[in-house]
Amino acid sequence: MNRKVNGNLPEENDFATLRRTPMLMMHEITRLMGDKIREKGDDNPISQKSGRLIMMELAKRDGRTQLDLVNTTHLKAPTISVALQKLEHDGFVLRRPDEYDLRATRVFLTDKGRELDNKIRKRVYEEEALAMENLTESECETLVKLLGKIKQNLIKDKEEGNLY
Repeated sequence: MNRKVNGNLPEENDFATLRRTPMLMMHEITRLMGDKIREKGDDNPISQKSGRLIMMELAKRDGRTQLDLVNTTHLKAPTISVALQKLEHDGFVLRRPDEYDLRATRVFLTDKGRELDNKIRKRVYEEEALAMENLTESECETLVKLLGKIKQNLIKDKEEGNLY
């Protein structure tokens, strides 16, 4: 579906209209949030988004397999593998063979990883509260609901092979 403005598709060089598209606004908001969080966090040794995504998923449920992490983060398997090597080297995660299926490897946050996750999570919540302070509770709920729909559309499209 192409976004129409006043019934017409935006012109190729209509940068003012293109900057107001929901996807570009979300991208800009994400970049601004990331910049603010990084500015306030010289103590965050994880520079890659993939490492942060992995840690967030492990904080939700520890002991996942690499395949679980591929499916929940929507990152590619080689990206997960490289990020896990770095996280393990830096002492944030530990990998162990699955006790029932020796072909699988389980990934766990270490105490150091959990401590860093809590610190970054707190920083994210603080910045999110600042970003959302002028929205009502109803507006926040609607925004989350709409973003969830957009996310599901993109996941479905990717799974159907329409992306990449």
